[in-house]
Amino acid sequence: MKRGLELAAIVAGIALVIAIALARQAELAAVKPSYFSSYDSGRNGYRALYDVLSRDGVTVRRFERDLGLLDRDTGVLVVSPSDLEAGFSGRTGQRYASIGPSDLLRLRAFARGGGRLVVLDTAFGGADDALLGLPGTHDIKPATVALALTAGPSTAGVSRVRASVGAVFGWAVPKAEPLLGVAGGTVAIAYPLGKGEVVAIAAPDVLSNAHVAQADNARFAFDVLAGHGVVAFDERLHGYAQDKSFWSALPAPVHAAVWIVLGIVVLALVGANVRFAPALPVDPPGDRDSSDYLASMGALLRRARAARGAIAAFAEDAFRRARRRYGLSGQADVSAIVARIQSEEMRRAIANLDRLRAIERPSDAALVRAANLCARLRKELG
Repeated sequence: MKRGLELAAIVAGIALVIAIALARQAELAAVKPSYFSSYDSGRNGYRALYDVLSRDGVTVRRFERDLGLLDRDTGVLVVSPSDLEAGFSGRTGQRYASIGPSDLLRLRAFARGGGRLVVLDTAFGGADDALLGLPGTHDIKPATVALALTAGPSTAGVSRVRASVGAVFGWAVPKAEPLLGVAGGTVAIAYPLGKGEVVAIAAPDVLSNAHVAQADNARFAFDVLAGHGVVAFDERLHGYAQDKSFWSALPAPVHAAVWIVLGIVVLALVGANVRFAPALPVDPPGDRDSSDYLASMGALLRRARAARGAIAAFAEDAFRRARRRYGLSGQADVSAIVARIQSEEMRRAIANLDRLRAIERPSDAALVRAANLCARLRKELG
């Protein structure tokens, strides 16, 4: 019965794990999230741009390590937003990195050292952005077309681009060159930072798979990214990290499944090794032989420490048989019995029994020795 309950618990646990995995898979299939990642081939992803840049001779890479390990030959670093990933993290189980204080210092050092930092986000502002000189944005009525505002190198051959614009920079940003704009303000700006430059774009999907082939989006992407050295897309922000552990790389459903299985194993071990109730007595067999009686009596005598009494009983039985065999009176002592016995072996057995009977606290071995001597004498004396 107990084994049946344990088996049922294990089967129920496995069924629960499978149900959770199937539910997660169905939910992900229904949501189909798309991120601003060069791995993503969905609507918001940059996979098409990455492939076009690579095919046209621009050296592009996916950077998946700590920013302190950024390759020295990197000329352009693309940092795209991860707020959408945070919204879907509970459903996908993917763990996404965030830009911390040390990362901000490294980004600033990268730009000041001569690199071009391209930052795409849906909204700017705050102390973190201020460290990079990024001005704040404000919301506007959504727009879908942005016009080129200057004819500089970053907008060469660009007249308009298509994108979902919901926030813009102000018109007058100190030391910044306006690149793209809509009626409410500028959508993309570029400004110097040390020896390098920062390009801030408030409409991240201007480079997305959905828009890169429309209007002059591809031309704008080449103007901003190409011609400045190796282009690296920071994919660590989107959950792709080479230095994360095997456990952290597993999605949340697998984590839940592992904990459930471990819980089932612990319960099974506890149920198999910890007794919560008295043991159920086993019905005795129908036919019981004399060994059961002997075993029970032996256990009783051992608990009562009655070894000396048992040896005395064995000895008296042997002596009584010897007296009857040789016609001696019941008062004859051991010396008289030994004198009448002709066999040396039997005389030695009687003497050993008498010696064992005299031991104050006989051991188990002495008890077994006395029983063997008594059995042998019973065969000889009848």
